Parts: sequence; C-alpha cells; structure tokens
Amino acid sequence: MGAPVRDGRPVPGDVRGVILAAGRGTRLGSITATMPKPLVPVLNRPLIEWIAEDLAAAGISEAVCNLHYLAPAVEAWMHAAPVPGIRLTAVTEERLTGPAGGLLAVLGQLTGADQVVVVSGDACTTVDFADVVAEHRRRGAVMSVVTHVVEDPRPFGQIGVDAGGRITAMVRDPSRRLPSGLISTGMYVVSTAALDVLSDLRGTVPDLDFDRHLVPELLRRGMPVAAIGTTAYWSDVGVPQALLSSSLYLLGTARLRRSARPCQDRSSHPGADIWCQGAHPPVEGAITGRVLLGEGVSVPAGSRVEGPSVLGARTVLAQGAHVRHSITMPHTRVPAGLFDNAVLSGRADTGS
Repeated sequence: MGAPVRDGRPVPGDVRGVILAAGRGTRLGSITATMPKPLVPVLNRPLIEWIAEDLAAAGISEAVCNLHYLAPAVEAWMHAAPVPGIRLTAVTEERLTGPAGGLLAVLGQLTGADQVVVVSGDACTTVDFADVVAEHRRRGAVMSVVTHVVEDPRPFGQIGVDAGGRITAMVRDPSRRLPSGLISTGMYVVSTAALDVLSDLRGTVPDLDFDRHLVPELLRRGMPVAAIGTTAYWSDVGVPQALLSSSLYLLGTARLRRSARPCQDRSSHPGADIWCQGAHPPVEGAITGRVLLGEGVSVPAGSRVEGPSVLGARTVLAQGAHVRHSITMPHTRVPAGLFDNAVLSGRADTGS
C-alpha cells in the first residue's frame, strides 16, 4: 500500500518532527527578556507556529519540542493554540545540552519513527519539508543537512561536498575558505542509524552539536551524509536585524494571506496596502505602503506608518510617532519621533 495522502501530497507516516526550542535567545536582547524565543512573532504569529504549520503541510502529524527557557509559556501556547494537522508535545530540559543534545533529550518520544525532521527553533524559512524528506530518501543517506549558499561562509562554519552532493567535511576554521559556499541552516533529516550514533555520543561533550560532533562522527564511520541545498527563503532570526528583514520579506509573500485579511481602512488611505489581524480602533494617522496591523493597534491622528512595516498586537503610537520600515513587538508604546528600520519593543524610546 502506498503512503497515505492529505491535500494531494504523500504523507510520510513514519516521519516525526523535532523543533529545537530550548535556547535563551540572548542575542535578541530585551525582546526575549520575558518572551521565549519560540514565541517571538513573525508577521505577528509565533515563529514556532510557522514551523509547525510547515511540518504539517509536509504530512508530518507529530512533532516534539525540547524546551528550557520560559518553558511554561511555550507549553501554555501549545495548549491554547493547537496547530491544525499536527500534534505538538514538549520535553523540558533541566539544563541546556546543545542542539544535538536537545534531540537526544526527546528520543523517548520518537519511538517508531525511521526519519526525524529536525528544525532549529529560530529558523524562519519557506522550505518544503516534504521535498527535503523525499530527497533525503532518494540519496540513501543516514543523515541530511539542509544547506544554503552564502557569499562568505567562513563566519558560520563551512561544508565540503563531493560531486554527488555528499558531505566530505565540516570546517570551522575561518582561515580556510571552501569553494562550495555552503552553510548549515540548522535543519536536518536524521535516520535511525544516525540516531544510534548520536546515542553513542551521549555524555562525550557538554554541548553536543550536529555540525561539530554528529556529522563528523558519521563521516569517521564511513556513513553517508547528504547536503540538500535549498533556494527557498531561510534566515536564522536570532538577532534583531534578521528578525526585521525576515518579517519585512515575508510581508511581501503568500504568508501574509495565511495570517491576515485586507483591512477596511484601505478606503480612507489611497495607495496604502493595509492588512489586519483582529479588531482595532479606526486608523486616523497616515499610512503608506504595505502595513500589517495586529489586533488592537492604535494609529492616532498625527502619527505615521510607512510600509513595509508590521505593528504587533496592541501597539500604540503617540501623536508625532513616525514608524518607517520597522516592526513592533506586542504591547509596544511608540513615542513621538522617527523610528526607521527598527525592531521596537516595550517603550521604544528606552528600549525597555
């Protein structure tokens, strides 16, 4: 019998998802002081929700998340906002053990799976995971690394490949530059044979990593590891500038229509492309370009928003506030003044 089909696509019933969501997100500064990184919004929806939706779209019906920092907040979100088509469960780590250590922590929840799709919790991407799994199987690899080409890969760690796309080396030395230009996106497909090797590495280092430990060990044992290149959008949104650029990029894609609706305020703002999520007071300020307004956003007379911009739920602009090409976190208070290409949270003038 063939694989079951949902929405016209094959469903890999023996594939599970793992979302690595334990990190503190310290590079995001004040944004993650009270908000766990998986709940940081992109287009005003938690990053983990986008990842879970994409796993579900690939036919993956179960995924487990490893948690640590502010774990109860993530678990509360899971219970309050279940993602259609996929069941999310969580395992909380008492201490951080590295990305691959996070996969080890949830192995008990993966019984029966012969392939595991692992996604870093700060990956903002439009990658098609069904295509990735299909390519992994076609290559006959025990593990596949989803890769992306960058202009200068040296700061990220480089990946050497042979003519057939198999990984030959993981290079961390910034003084060397490999011709491939490939880096890891923090997304992987891991088969049971590779999970067995990962188990062998338990306790060998305090922070177990895929690229620094698991892949080199697989290569040392002569086991095939594939590099699956993607031209889909991908960004590690672990820093504010990456969060900003990803949000504004996705504002111009079909993802906007999955999360918002055209706003009635368009009629009183010629030339503006306003999208809404939930109810909000009438827009009395000036809006130009494409702007996404979260629920309860207030844009009063004397304020201005230039798109592309995303205003998080219950953001309040003061008279004289001018937001241009920026995003705000939920409950942000924006005072008078120009805020250009910025990520705003708390009171924007103080960064609190």
